[in-house]
Amino acid sequence: MGKLIKKLIILTTIVFLWHLAVVIFRIPSYLFPSPILVYSSFWENKIAIFSNTLITLNETVIGFLIANLISVSIALGIAFNKDLEDFIMPFAITLKTIPVIAITPLLVIWLGSGSSSKIATAALICFFPSLVNVLRGVKSLDKDLIELFKVYSANKVQLAKMLIIPSIMPYLFAALKISSSLAVVGALVGEFIGANRGLGFLILSNYYNLNTPYVFACIIVSSLTGIGFYYLIHFIEKKVVTWTVSVD
Repeated sequence: MGKLIKKLIILTTIVFLWHLAVVIFRIPSYLFPSPILVYSSFWENKIAIFSNTLITLNETVIGFLIANLISVSIALGIAFNKDLEDFIMPFAITLKTIPVIAITPLLVIWLGSGSSSKIATAALICFFPSLVNVLRGVKSLDKDLIELFKVYSANKVQLAKMLIIPSIMPYLFAALKISSSLAVVGALVGEFIGANRGLGFLILSNYYNLNTPYVFACIIVSSLTGIGFYYLIHFIEKKVVTWTVSVD
């Protein structure tokens, strides 16, 4: 409870200083609106913001799930076949070096301007960080334990279920927490390139109209969405991974 109060005090201080700076320096609202104007814009457009947030969140979650399912599957494959890493990692690294903003227009051309291209963008931006973190977990496995399982004639399914997956859980949740916020960014980037709905669309369309308070409101909502998604993963981690020491 004490931590929550501290966070509320910090947040209140930031908002107050923000409002004070706007008033003292007389900054025009189209350049940097006050928090009061941002809140007013949010309240006036709350239905549109809420409905478009659901669209962006849907794209975010699906892209997040696809990226992490693929990365975990690849990591488990590498656990059983080391040669697979030499084959896959060059492609993964190449994909990582391509800026998402550069490949997103191609995704819109290939998959259309609907949700599919945004989901693909969210998945792409999540994939490499997730793969790297899960692979760290796979490479940290105790080789003696693996040999012990083999001595007792454990098959691959038993090895994965009883040793590999429980052992890599802390790394897996680290990957999930990193990719949770990245997925929101990916969905927004996809909406910036080509969309007629979603938070990214609202931000871009109101930016062109110099409706800066509305833009700020959408940016804050998208940020809160990412934060909420992160803490949801963190909450699940605390319930699932109970054998590690938390520093929270």
